Amino acid sequence: MKEHKEHTDDWLLDAEVQTRIVEEKGRWTVSLVFIDTKNPSRILVNEIADYRSKHLAEIAALNMKRTAEKDIRGTQRIHKDDYDINHN
Repeated sequence: MKEHKEHTDDWLLDAEVQTRIVEEKGRWTVSLVFIDTKNPSRILVNEIADYRSKHLAEIAALNMKRTAEKDIRGTQRIHKDDYDINHN
């Protein structure tokens, strides 16, 4: 019988937080994007809320990002060079 690996979200403690704002059906949806700083290919996107205007969505996204980034170690960041992106 195979052993079941326990699902862990410990990597979220070291994740960089970014926001995503997308227009869907006349509303602006705000999502938080968590990117693992040690393994940038590990990403979690959480849709948080939707707003009637882009301006309100941007204000909410900024507040959510600031709250999610609070860490006694400081803000966690990834490097764009971690991704192998071909712009052709």
